[in-house]
Amino acid sequence: MKKELKLEIFLKKSELRRNVWKQLDKSKTASEISNEVDKHRSAVSRVLLDMQKAGFVKCINPEDKSFRCYVKR
Repeated sequence: MKKELKLEIFLKKSELRRNVWKQLDKSKTASEISNEVDKHRSAVSRVLLDMQKAGFVKCINPEDKSFRCYVKR
């Protein structure tokens, strides 16, 4: 299955997923995104981890424990 189709299906499953994806126009932390979409940081962090496992986003500073930044792949 093509990556674009997988992404489309992944985003259709949740409005929060779609909103987080839209916010990743540049590298951002879960806290920055949570403020922009008005959702709790832990919920946004879970979405980002799911996106990372699926290969749609990348953490650009995984060694940092508190201010991890994510970008689209």
